[in-house]
Amino acid sequence: MVDGIRIVRPHLELAFRVMLLGAFGLVCSSCGSHGDKISDQANAAKSASPAAAIQPAPNQQNFPSLTADQWINLSQSYFREGKYLESIAAAQTALYLKPDLAEAYNNIGAAYAALRLWDPAIQADQSALRLKPDFVLARNNLAWSLSQKQAGIK
Repeated sequence: MVDGIRIVRPHLELAFRVMLLGAFGLVCSSCGSHGDKISDQANAAKSASPAAAIQPAPNQQNFPSLTADQWINLSQSYFREGKYLESIAAAQTALYLKPDLAEAYNNIGAAYAALRLWDPAIQADQSALRLKPDFVLARNNLAWSLSQKQAGIK
């Protein structure tokens, strides 16, 4: 627990750090297209209030009966909206409820790749494939992240 925010997994801790840095304009201040979404989230958070930049961890009062599959759906919705950090957090919550959910690792990998954080993207995709070796989407995401990392895309 960090300042009332539950850190479920190491991936989420990194996402939390990136979110905090982005909220205070310390990340992607002069980045290319990948930073636009982070900057937009950070600017919205700065204009609202510093406290609005950090969302509390879901609890039983906010989400009383969401299943792991529902958290996966929420993660996918956040991803489609360009809310990559929220997507990671929702997928991490799904993993908390169901630790062997390959789809959650795949969502985490896709969100990290969208943020151009190749190492955690690769690690998450590899975890998805360890759980579900025939998971074609995770295999494709892993190949793409590896190629982007090799190309030095930042």
